[in-house]
Amino acid sequence: MTFAPGLLLHDRYAIVEQIGVGGMSEVWLAVDQVLDRPVAVKALTAALDDDPDLFAATWREARATAKLTHPHVTQVYDYGEQRLGSGAVVPYLVMELLDGRNLADRLAAGPLPWPEAVRTAAQVASGLAAAHRMGVVHRDVKPGNVMLTPTGAKVLDFGIAALTGSRPEGDGGWLVGTPAYAAPERLDAGPPDPAADVYALGALLYEALAGRPPLPVATWDEAEEAHRRSPSVAPPAVPGLPPAVTALVLACLSRDPARRPRAQDVAEALDAAAPPERERIAPAAGPADARRPTPQYVRGVAAAAPMPMAAPAGPRTSVGRPGADPRPERRRRLRPALMITTGLLLAAGLTAAALAAFVPSDNPGAAARPPGGGQTSTTAPATTAPPANPSPADLVAQVDRTLEGAIAAGRIDDDAAEDLRDGVDDLKRSVADGDLEELRDGAAELLEQINDFNERSVAQEARFDLTLALDPLLRNN
Repeated sequence: MTFAPGLLLHDRYAIVEQIGVGGMSEVWLAVDQVLDRPVAVKALTAALDDDPDLFAATWREARATAKLTHPHVTQVYDYGEQRLGSGAVVPYLVMELLDGRNLADRLAAGPLPWPEAVRTAAQVASGLAAAHRMGVVHRDVKPGNVMLTPTGAKVLDFGIAALTGSRPEGDGGWLVGTPAYAAPERLDAGPPDPAADVYALGALLYEALAGRPPLPVATWDEAEEAHRRSPSVAPPAVPGLPPAVTALVLACLSRDPARRPRAQDVAEALDAAAPPERERIAPAAGPADARRPTPQYVRGVAAAAPMPMAAPAGPRTSVGRPGADPRPERRRRLRPALMITTGLLLAAGLTAAALAAFVPSDNPGAAARPPGGGQTSTTAPATTAPPANPSPADLVAQVDRTLEGAIAAGRIDDDAAEDLRDGVDDLKRSVADGDLEELRDGAAELLEQINDFNERSVAQEARFDLTLALDPLLRNN
């Protein structure tokens, strides 16, 4: 152990007891004797002379988070260095002591109800947006770095954060973080970009909804192989999930960073899509006893203890999109024109009632009702609902009708229409062959193809309608 109960740091922070330990750091409960409040002290298990890289990571975390004052980012209060009796110098962070539960621990029990998942992701996105505005890229967004507290979700651990556009580490040092949540371009030695955090946010929301990440990989080699295959991610099959949220998740997971929305756009879109949370009256709590933390404190802070370790250096094959422009400025110019988020619908003047028109309903006619109310659009044929207990042929016919309705309404241009009709023809051939596995794969490929088109080729309303029509095929057994 680095510290011991009774140690006084900086003539201010009295160490009480250890409440968490990781591979490279320990977390201690302490009392700030100046402000008379409990705090968490995160100390490296290695001395400065032993591992200067870890010292740099701790210093980077302190500087990155100290700038951020946001309700959904864990606050760092102070940084210090303590000389031990052996002469070794140990750096430490003094942080907000969180009362809550780690999101990864919560997901071990199963996915969240979709309204809760959407609200949590909206709060995480809001915290990341604040970091991005200050030029900070987190680089390890995952459920293990999110705490669920009585005041909402909190983003933890900026230990491997980097400045946007900064020079990448050499010799494979950019391979930091967690492979299952790493964007494809993270496997290349490009500069840090907020778009990679957005991909990780999409993976986090996907897991919160579906109970598993979109790419269940454990190592960088597995991630490289998975991204090389360019997998089609099936939408999360969650009853009642608004298609706008489904489309947003897939947009965040786009292989092309330029097609991903900004974190702020994600936060606003998810906040608009989530139903209002019922007011809850929390029981009155007495003052915290800093000498004996409650189990919630122990779970909450212990989850923040480990610091991510960089992957060992080694050769890596480029799996990024050929010809991608790595400059963040270029991406920021392109991204608004390509987003397929609810935020764009709201910006276009559609209300929450309009979004509800895209949500499946117990009323068979609900899917055919346009956003404006009870009258069907005069510019496009109404989309008819599939029959009860539809067959695969019925589901494909529904996709075909939805596509033709969108084309007739002018929501899909001629080039995109031709390509998408070919995709529907492939679905029809799979039905004729009786190959349900090929049918599901074809539906996933068609959905990815839809999301690859920009908004001028396939309008947002058409994307949502087609996502809704394809969803039963992706879940069909």
